[in-house]
Amino acid sequence: MRSSMMILLSSIVAVFLMLVVTGRHDGMHVIETAVAATPVAPVSPIRAISSQSCSSDGCPMRCESDEALVSAICIGVTGAKFSDTIRVDNGVLTATCGSNTSNIVVLCARK
Repeated sequence: MRSSMMILLSSIVAVFLMLVVTGRHDGMHVIETAVAATPVAPVSPIRAISSQSCSSDGCPMRCESDEALVSAICIGVTGAKFSDTIRVDNGVLTATCGSNTSNIVVLCARK
């Protein structure tokens, strides 16, 4: 049961990340219209940040000080995988990828 839940969650995250990375938001126009009609939109507890210009340094990415790094996905030509390295630099988690990575997508959660 536990592994099936992890597979389901990983699939949901992968679909979300592919939408963010490819910029395909065709199906989200209805949601954007509904949110625009509300006077105050709530702030999401999860924020996705990405870098599409990975260089030889492995695209180091970190969340803001009031956030926690939840997930880091490295995207290469042949597929995607979780970050190769997550380090603690001055009390802040920093995710990096290997040299064959073209993009990184990091999910940050508000503390």
